[in-house]
Amino acid sequence: MQISSELRSAVQESNIGNVGSNPMWKAAGLTYDVHMSDCEDRWVALYHKPEDHDYTYGFVYIDPQAGFTLHFFGRFTIDVDGNYHAAPNPLPPDKYSLKIRLDQNGIAALLPPRGLAQLGLPGKPDWLSFYEDKSDSVTHKVNWGSFYNGIGDSRRAIIYLESAYKERPDAPKLVFELVYAFNALERPEDAIRVSKSEFAKNPKDELLCREMAFAYLHLKSYKEAATQYQACIELCADSESQMAEKSELAMNLSSAYKALADTPNSEAWLEKAKRWAPKGSPVYRYFHPGEE
Repeated sequence: MQISSELRSAVQESNIGNVGSNPMWKAAGLTYDVHMSDCEDRWVALYHKPEDHDYTYGFVYIDPQAGFTLHFFGRFTIDVDGNYHAAPNPLPPDKYSLKIRLDQNGIAALLPPRGLAQLGLPGKPDWLSFYEDKSDSVTHKVNWGSFYNGIGDSRRAIIYLESAYKERPDAPKLVFELVYAFNALERPEDAIRVSKSEFAKNPKDELLCREMAFAYLHLKSYKEAATQYQACIELCADSESQMAEKSELAMNLSSAYKALADTPNSEAWLEKAKRWAPKGSPVYRYFHPGEE
């Protein structure tokens, strides 16, 4: 469906610098200065190309099962006075419902009160109550932290996750999500502080292992990073997806040995990374830059 592909393209545009400016936007109170993670439970206008006549809008919310979601509602135009006018909808809401799961933190503009009033929109749609999270407080915070991590906003994720950690540090998934957020926010000391005891209890947790190794590498604790990366590699299976991960881990392990001035080990692991990388994987493309 063409509209679906157009929407997906619009919600994935993440460079605010690509938006440009339009004098009608100021008159309409429309500013493309937020990302999807800023828009939970808000009406938004999607990225608008200069050549586009209509504006596409929808409602952003978090589905407790699926994460950040955009519910497409329709299109509008703006006149020279900054007034909003409904435009023909290719998917009439009484006949179709189109939702886009958001896995990238695209840019958007919040619809101002004038836009909501002139388009006849409520503050929040009635159906939003069906997506109320009924889990307990800690589980809610872990899940919301995970959703914010997943869309690329660990700055917001950490608020939920640190609060959950204070209440119940042994909550499922919590330590990994918190360590991931710490690493994304360049707080490797905190990542190690939280993850060491958890990994000692669960030494086969591959995802946590990788986050610990990443933290050690960025702390320039290269000896510990090398040991941790080897532990991660041992946890990987030999499936194609796991071989891709192994090749990336081997690249990082090679970097750690290089920083330790251990050239033989650095070169040996670099060769393993090259050998393990499945065709088309990031590491394969690194070693074969000329191939399509």
